[in-house]
Amino acid sequence: MDPVPLVENKLDDGQRLLDRLGEEGVIVRAACWVKPFEEDRWSLYIATPSVDEKGTLEAYRQVNPVLRSLGDDWITSSDVTLVGEKHPLVQDARDILRRFPHRGPIRSPRSLLWGISVEEVYVYPLGKVEVTIYGLVFRGDPVGALHLSFEPHNPHSKLTVGSRGERKEYPAQTGIDWVVAAPEGAKLERNTNGQRVLVWELHGNRMESSANEVWSLANLGLHGFRFLHEPA
Repeated sequence: MDPVPLVENKLDDGQRLLDRLGEEGVIVRAACWVKPFEEDRWSLYIATPSVDEKGTLEAYRQVNPVLRSLGDDWITSSDVTLVGEKHPLVQDARDILRRFPHRGPIRSPRSLLWGISVEEVYVYPLGKVEVTIYGLVFRGDPVGALHLSFEPHNPHSKLTVGSRGERKEYPAQTGIDWVVAAPEGAKLERNTNGQRVLVWELHGNRMESSANEVWSLANLGLHGFRFLHEPA
């Protein structure tokens, strides 16, 4: 039997639903469209701690009004399956996103998800915190070093090289900026030296990363970091 395609409208409306749930304060730990082999329809699985804290019925009472407010019939309440945040879906979805970082819903090549056979899976990236990394180079500088910071650079700054009489000045070039998606809960703070760093959690441990470190993590697509916008 030919697989049932997931139309683009459902992918887009799934994202709209997740965005609206976030606006309404409903926490989502993972979300994905799943097409099991033994079924002829897609289901949008959403993992939320509301299921664990308030029960499945109350969780649906939170989600259904948000779903109806979208004013569209691409997704109905029968398409949505709510599970708790300890459901194996959460770990599987996070593993897929770590292996295949992407800005939008990513089609997973997996044939098994939490122990069931699946034809196709589309996982939504979640919990992104957008952080801007500001870049600066000094025009003409033979070293060509790229300076990164979580704070805007002074566009009028100059690099002075050499001694008196042989001094050279290189003007700053700014606007070389990146927007990075960081893990849920990440935030910018000042460290003990007064430098701005990104504070985030890795396996329960507090991490403090400089702009250079965050850029490298996004470049490698590690731990949920990824580029959302890069300079032209």
